[in-house]
Amino acid sequence: MRKRGVELLVQNDFFDLYVKEEDVVIDLKKTGYPLKSFDMMTNQNPRIKIASFPALRKALTEIGNGHKVGYYLPLIEVIVQPDHMKAEVVINMTISEFQSEKHRLLPLIGKSLQDCGVVFGVIDLAVDDLYPGIAIEAAVGREPEKGEDAKITYIEKPEKKPVIREDGLADYYEMNFVTHVEEGDWLGDKIPPTDGKPGKDIFGNIVAAMRGSDVNLRYDRKSVVEVEEQKKFVLRALFGGALEFVDDIVSVGKHLIINGDVGPETGSITFDGAITVYGTVMSGYSVNATGDISIEGNEGITNAKEICSSEGDIYIKGGVFGGDNSLIEASGDIYIKHANNCRLFAKNIYVGSYILGSEVVGDTVMVDKERGRIIGGRIEALFRIECAFAGNVHERTTHLYAKGIDKDLIYLEIQQMVLELKEIQKNTLHLETQLSLFDNGLSNQLHGEQADAYDKLHKTLQAGRDKMFELDREIQVGLYKIKTAKPPQIEVSKEAYPGVIIQIGSKTSLLNNTTKGVFEVVDKILNV
Repeated sequence: MRKRGVELLVQNDFFDLYVKEEDVVIDLKKTGYPLKSFDMMTNQNPRIKIASFPALRKALTEIGNGHKVGYYLPLIEVIVQPDHMKAEVVINMTISEFQSEKHRLLPLIGKSLQDCGVVFGVIDLAVDDLYPGIAIEAAVGREPEKGEDAKITYIEKPEKKPVIREDGLADYYEMNFVTHVEEGDWLGDKIPPTDGKPGKDIFGNIVAAMRGSDVNLRYDRKSVVEVEEQKKFVLRALFGGALEFVDDIVSVGKHLIINGDVGPETGSITFDGAITVYGTVMSGYSVNATGDISIEGNEGITNAKEICSSEGDIYIKGGVFGGDNSLIEASGDIYIKHANNCRLFAKNIYVGSYILGSEVVGDTVMVDKERGRIIGGRIEALFRIECAFAGNVHERTTHLYAKGIDKDLIYLEIQQMVLELKEIQKNTLHLETQLSLFDNGLSNQLHGEQADAYDKLHKTLQAGRDKMFELDREIQVGLYKIKTAKPPQIEVSKEAYPGVIIQIGSKTSLLNNTTKGVFEVVDKILNV
């Protein structure tokens, strides 16, 4: 039975079920039709899609016409993803219907896709690819390809790593300590990101591609310039100097090069930057710099007055014969072949051959564990001392002291600083309140002693703020020390001779017999 725009699906004593346009509609004649039976009926007709079970329940319990309960699916249902990059088809047939009709479905699928506007990426399906009631991939668009990301390359970062090698009978440190660059030297470059390759959706529309990700070159604009060369952005040195990386920012620092010795011809040297001396530092002369200091002469230095870096590291290729006079001090690290009767102060101290009769202080003191010797003198480290041999067969007094961090003392210092900080904050708040009275238009009316008093209040307030900042920084440093503190250790890998004093914190032991090992405090006992 068909009317215009209407197709009768089921007719019985209870209801008429029909399709009106695309909607499935029930005219209920009488109640009592089991919902389960209705469910079985729809299973036999896969094209009926119930949209709302509450609406169906109402349609089967309230006599009347025009109950909309769902919609009527097409024989070939085309499902398009929201991004229009894929289409699937569902064959809404029972298995028996499919078996008898599958030979004619491929043209129907093609026409259904065409009717939906699918023109690109249509998959050439075969009969064996088809099955009723499941989504079958029928068309796939071409995804856009993102462009290549920017590529950044920097000049190799100099690594201050000591390397010990054999050269005949001599052992010495060899390091590329300060890397010198000339004006205009290449320091890095960036290949810009590229445009991507556009895609196409199943409707034939162009899908825009993302350009590759960009990233900025990191460099010091006071010493490095960025220029465009052959479709690249290139970093070049604005002037000659020492290559530096500060927080991974490439820069060029001032670099003084002495091609000979520091002595009568040059005088003692003080320089704001890095210094490389290709000869030696003669007796009684000094080298002071803010940056790294590199003494490259194979013979080292003898009886120099001092070699000091206020912000960098020190490298002395040939070692030091100090004559009990020479001071070697760095805010960073010291790398040295040997230290003979001198004083070394740094964060970390690396010695290639031996320390003899010297005073050495650092966070760590590392002498070659295969053959390095510490003989005489006093070595103090905050965390660790290591060497192969300590003392000698003549039982020369050699004091090895791993100090460690006194956490309790640091806690007390932090507590005192916190109290001081609170008091300054209180005073600062009081001063700010006083000054706010003058700042409301009255400050311009002050003269003489009143103006002087006003200026004094401002200076006192600023001094208080500066002190608060300093205290807060010191508190944070103290907390960091406590958090990162390592237990102090002394390691003598080959032999520690009688006469060696092993001190860990407050625990001390004078060796009476030859021994070796890692010495530390375990359960409040020094394991010597």
